[in-house]
Amino acid sequence: MLKDIHVDNNINVGVAIVRDLNYDVEAEWTVFVVNLSNEPITNVMVTCKGYGTINGEPKETTVMRYFLNDMEAQMAIKVEPINPDLFVLNNEYFLTFFQGGEMHDKKLIFEANTIIDNNFEIVDVVLQPGIYLH
Repeated sequence: MLKDIHVDNNINVGVAIVRDLNYDVEAEWTVFVVNLSNEPITNVMVTCKGYGTINGEPKETTVMRYFLNDMEAQMAIKVEPINPDLFVLNNEYFLTFFQGGEMHDKKLIFEANTIIDNNFEIVDVVLQPGIYLH
């Protein structure tokens, strides 16, 4: 069964954390799964957690799991809002999906203290400033 799972970082599917402004002109942060490949992906599952240390104390968030079903090519789907207080932790996203009849896994980690303005770019498809890992 493990031989049927492909860990392929060449597929342009990943996770983006983007910043948007709400009606009160306050920053809101959202996590998206982004499919920038030219093929749809199906049965998309996302597992996410935060971990690291704060003031020398180990911290870990609750593990969250989401099923996003199917995504067309060049598409993004909102997964969850994220509190910027969590940016001091490593934020890990594990994607499992099918593309071209094959199962793929990807682990993407936004390292602690890297979600900052200096690292932002406009994320394709979402068209908002943020960070995209694939």
